[in-house]
Amino acid sequence: MKKFLTFMLFLLIVLVILSEIVLPRVVTNILEEQIMRATAAQSVDLSIDSTPNVKTAFGTVDKIHGTASVGRLGEVDFKELSLDGENISLDIPEIISPSENLSDKERGDKIIKYAGKLELHGIITAEDLLAYLEKKVDRLQNAEVKITPEEVSAHGEVKIMGRTAEVELAGKFVADGGDIYFEMTNLNVKNSLLRHFQIDSLLGDVKILNGDDLPAKLKYDSVELREGEVLVTAVKSRD
Repeated sequence: MKKFLTFMLFLLIVLVILSEIVLPRVVTNILEEQIMRATAAQSVDLSIDSTPNVKTAFGTVDKIHGTASVGRLGEVDFKELSLDGENISLDIPEIISPSENLSDKERGDKIIKYAGKLELHGIITAEDLLAYLEKKVDRLQNAEVKITPEEVSAHGEVKIMGRTAEVELAGKFVADGGDIYFEMTNLNVKNSLLRHFQIDSLLGDVKILNGDDLPAKLKYDSVELREGEVLVTAVKSRD
């Protein structure tokens, strides 16, 4: 009987260590890897807090905070991404043993079963927007992007059929329907011939970030222009 009690005590200690220390660290490491894949980030730092830690073994998390440096969502690069959440219910079996044939987004949607609060913040710099423009606008040359609290402006040269047009535009970012759009407020073209050829088609709102690309059923909610950068926020509605 004494040996049996000793064994049971030893087993209890092992279970406590696993649930209090090992399992939370394993879950954190796996989630960091998944965030890194989903955002193409250079590095990810994630912390999961529950009191007591054993709650994590059952998928209950009091608070979660994570940061990712130099990531990407959709086709836009971000200087930094940060995630904050409270009162979260995780699908631990899905985290430990992922379902087959699921994309990173589908797995992200499945992992978080419930969230009292979940917010994703992303910082986009003028350099990030310039890189986006250079990918989207064919034959763009000598381009520059400027961000102020009032507006986003850009100018550059576009070559069409051997002719060069100097284009200047300005506008602001808006969140609408869970997506982020660039709402153009001003457009100047210093080559009137090319203006009638193609440039007028640029007028209007352009979708920059698609909320459907976000994991965990997050949707873009707000945009704030700052000096040299744009802060976008995505939230998960209370389930």
